[in-house]
Amino acid sequence: MKAFADVLPFVGAAPRPSPAVRVAPPVARPPVPADEASLCAAALRGEREAWSTLVQRHNHRVVVTLLARGVRVDRAKDIAQEAWMRLVEQQRQGRLERLQLPGLAIAQATFLSLEAARREATSARRHEPLDEPAIAAALADPQADAETRLVTEERVERALEVLAGCSVSAKKVFRLAYGGDGLSHAEVAERVGLSLQRVRQILCEVRAKLRTALEGEEES
Repeated sequence: MKAFADVLPFVGAAPRPSPAVRVAPPVARPPVPADEASLCAAALRGEREAWSTLVQRHNHRVVVTLLARGVRVDRAKDIAQEAWMRLVEQQRQGRLERLQLPGLAIAQATFLSLEAARREATSARRHEPLDEPAIAAALADPQADAETRLVTEERVERALEVLAGCSVSAKKVFRLAYGGDGLSHAEVAERVGLSLQRVRQILCEVRAKLRTALEGEEES
């Protein structure tokens, strides 16, 4: 017959501690390669750690290149970040076959900065104020009577659209010649730093564009 202690071995003894919960060890990630070629190969496979290392290694060079082009510091940092994001997106879409850094990142950032400059220049041309009386003065024929020289609101709007497509220097010459100052062609040339012949040529070209646009509008 079994003793009492054999049947209930834990009675009167300290409780046995519960077994410890086993935690699976973390999955070891492959170490990030140190050499440039292996890093680029890993980035092309989509490894985030490789991309992070490449950005840390080359981003300063990208920003400095933009600064050398006259881009503001804050804007240069934003453009550089966008350039890296574009490269990562191209890799995810399978459109990035080779990764040569920092050249590729610099090229992408330069392209983005040029596009931004073009957009800003286009926006400035569209919103640059133009003097409507100057347009009327340019279109008016001094030999015509008052009724013929009347410039309607629709024609002025059309003229504004035409002038918006002219260069910045052409619009400046136009406003100085036909605006409220009423400068002579020689005074305009001195003000903008161009020759008298060039000023007259610009004014002839602008007036020709205006008349062609308005005459075409009347025929339609």
